[in-house]
Amino acid sequence: MKSAYYISSPQKQDSTKRPYIFLPWIRSLFFLNIYLFFCCLPVSALPTLNIGSCFKPPLSTPEQTGMLDQLAKEAFRRIGLTVRISILPCERSIRSANQGIDDGDLTRIEGINRLYSNLIQVPEKTITFEFVAFTKMSNRPLSNWKSLAPYHVGVIRGWKILEKNAAGAASLTKVENAMLLFTLLRKNRVDLILYERIQGYGMIKELNISGLRVLEPPLAVRDMYLYLHKKHKSIVLQLAVAMKVMKQDGTYAKIVRESLRLYVP
Repeated sequence: MKSAYYISSPQKQDSTKRPYIFLPWIRSLFFLNIYLFFCCLPVSALPTLNIGSCFKPPLSTPEQTGMLDQLAKEAFRRIGLTVRISILPCERSIRSANQGIDDGDLTRIEGINRLYSNLIQVPEKTITFEFVAFTKMSNRPLSNWKSLAPYHVGVIRGWKILEKNAAGAASLTKVENAMLLFTLLRKNRVDLILYERIQGYGMIKELNISGLRVLEPPLAVRDMYLYLHKKHKSIVLQLAVAMKVMKQDGTYAKIVRESLRLYVP
């Protein structure tokens, strides 16, 4: 008996040609079933990726409720995946992603895959960072990186843009996390610290520190991107599209607004 999934020609078959053809609707039905399978899965049953983050509230939290946490989780959800975001030291986070221990790094500066060749940049920015100086000093403008030369400066180890560009400071102290960074400044062990503006406001709120100010203008303004290990290259463009659509349909703006309203002056 001939299968219902194949049709044969009424003419005598040429032995050099295939006697059957696969019906196009079978292929369409197959892909429809795959789509419905992922769409109908409960969240707990979706494949889960592990992403490292070295950021502080309001951008990232241990509970995965920060702004960047929510943006990433929603983008992955839209392509049928879930993501677990783990808070790690900055250097460890990027190295773990590059080695394939974790599946990616939540947000890094554009082009960091030139240093970590196993990572692929998702080509849709997650956020724009303003790298600024926090200090107790009177408001002294910093026009460029060379303006740091007279000062004793603190940075977080693993923040490559800050480590590289602050090398010309009078001294450069590197610490493991934001808590230690702001402790340096609070105890007057440095003149100023370099950090990302929004998270800096978050640390000031968390530690209830008074008397700190931001020196304007920012030393650098950079677009930031999600990075995945190269083993996940097949979903890179899908994630970029998901993030772009989130910006178009208002989801991105809503998450940003609700996440930052208690932190940004």
